[in-house]
Amino acid sequence: MPKGVDIESDPSARRKSTRAKKMMNHSMLDDLPEDIVNSVMKGAKNEVVMPPGFNPSDDSEDEYMPMAKKGRKKNDSDFDSEEEIKPKKARRGRKPKYGYGSSQSSPMPNTPRPNSVPTYQATTPVIKPEPGQEETLVCLMCPETLKVDTNARFHYSVHYYDANAFISLLKPEDLKDGKAQDEIGRVHKYTCPHEGCTRRKMGYKEMCVHLATAHQQLRQLMMDDTRPGIKEVLNRLYPQEMFSAVKVKQEKGVPVPFAPSAPEVDNSEDVDDPTEAKVEAPKVFKVAPMFKAAPPKVIPVIPKPEVKTEGTSLAPRVDKIHHCLICNAPGKSNKDGRKLNLGSGLQELKYHYSVCVYNEGGLVPFIDPGQGSVKAEELEVYGAKFRYKCPFPNCSKNQGRNKAIGYKEYAIHCGVAHHQIEKWMVANMRPGLEEVYAAVKIAREEESMEMVDMPEVVVEEMHTCFICEGKEREGRNLSFDGSMVYQTRYHYASCYYDEGAYLHEYPPGAQNMNEEGGPKDILGKEVKYHCQEKDCSVKRKMGYKEFTIHMSNEHGGLEKIMKVDHREAIRNLAGRIKK
Repeated sequence: MPKGVDIESDPSARRKSTRAKKMMNHSMLDDLPEDIVNSVMKGAKNEVVMPPGFNPSDDSEDEYMPMAKKGRKKNDSDFDSEEEIKPKKARRGRKPKYGYGSSQSSPMPNTPRPNSVPTYQATTPVIKPEPGQEETLVCLMCPETLKVDTNARFHYSVHYYDANAFISLLKPEDLKDGKAQDEIGRVHKYTCPHEGCTRRKMGYKEMCVHLATAHQQLRQLMMDDTRPGIKEVLNRLYPQEMFSAVKVKQEKGVPVPFAPSAPEVDNSEDVDDPTEAKVEAPKVFKVAPMFKAAPPKVIPVIPKPEVKTEGTSLAPRVDKIHHCLICNAPGKSNKDGRKLNLGSGLQELKYHYSVCVYNEGGLVPFIDPGQGSVKAEELEVYGAKFRYKCPFPNCSKNQGRNKAIGYKEYAIHCGVAHHQIEKWMVANMRPGLEEVYAAVKIAREEESMEMVDMPEVVVEEMHTCFICEGKEREGRNLSFDGSMVYQTRYHYASCYYDEGAYLHEYPPGAQNMNEEGGPKDILGKEVKYHCQEKDCSVKRKMGYKEFTIHMSNEHGGLEKIMKVDHREAIRNLAGRIKK
């Protein structure tokens, strides 16, 4: 472009690009003649005319801003009428000021439904007395002033207790000279027999006062008391309750008879009228029932048979405290033997006595240890050598996968679960043991159990191998029990092979013998042997080691070798490991 040309003053002097340009704001109407356009566009809206000087390709900063669309009227001046602006609706979820369904300006008053029948219930307002103005009375048995609503019932209950008035209602367990000896519950404790009441254990005096105040036994005592003034005190402590009308719920759809209100009468006085106004009695309309009531069904009641029981069914349960007569005898003291319970804790008491009697050796005459003629102090009691199983098949010790136990655990179990401690008490009765025996016997009879002698002991004797002395794990806890004796025999047969005891009894033969006289091949890789006994079930061929152990264990070779063994303990086992 030549210099000196002003582009702003001469728009035609602009440099034109050879690049293809997109037609902008070009209408096809511009290419048609004017008369044709007028005939076609007749009746159509005029085209929006851009203001003069507007050029969409112009680089100026001025842009065409179309007119804003007409929307909501924002100012009061835009309204055509003088109507007030309607308030906006509350958002959903916002809690109204006066509850749901009510106006925001003021709460709606509660109005009765037209079909409902209002019923009125006469109630007496309860007025709480101010401090210092409580209702009081003077005790008839002592000069003390009592408060009717607080301590009057308790005070009279104590007076009746001091007069032994509760003996007929609750007989103490230690009644002597007409009164209870243990009042605070050191030995005898009582529990309230009423359902839903406290389960706390109390002494005799506390139990009597509890029954008097909490269960109205005081009221019964005062009703039976004929002394002057007691009736007045009874009426003040137990006033008659005022019963008010009960609101009856009406069924839907059933008409309710009603009585119209009396007509209003002008009660104002008229000086000129000497007669008095007469008030007519309200008329009562009778409404016939809509449905005819069906006659009530008569259900026969089967009387329950009377069950005669000794004493009253609401007698409190007694838990008597007892101290063990063995571990807490004169000169002895054991904390675990104190405060044993002859009532609810009878099972723990039996266990404690079984342990104490076992420690003295008292259960051995009743429960056979099965260890031969051994003194009680020399018994093996922890299951290292002798293991026991309960001889009663239905016992819990025989249910599931219960292992054998030692004699100590076995003896204590039989003493508690199978009543052997009771047999000891009968044979060793001493002062103070009578009540323990009586409590144990009553508990057993309530469970319909009988005290029987112990069956034959079921004991499994265990020992350690006398050859390897338990160096191998299989050599420990060997058993002579019928189901375990086979493992014991096999272990001893293997130990004898390791000692070389079978070379003379079962020679390997010249084909399989080395220079020292032992077998060359013990596994049967080259030389094999087979059992030649007629009744043997093993028909396959074996190596020398397996063959000798088989012959020793299955065909009497083990007993033959054990009988000539130089060890006395092994010779004694020969007769006990027979199959």
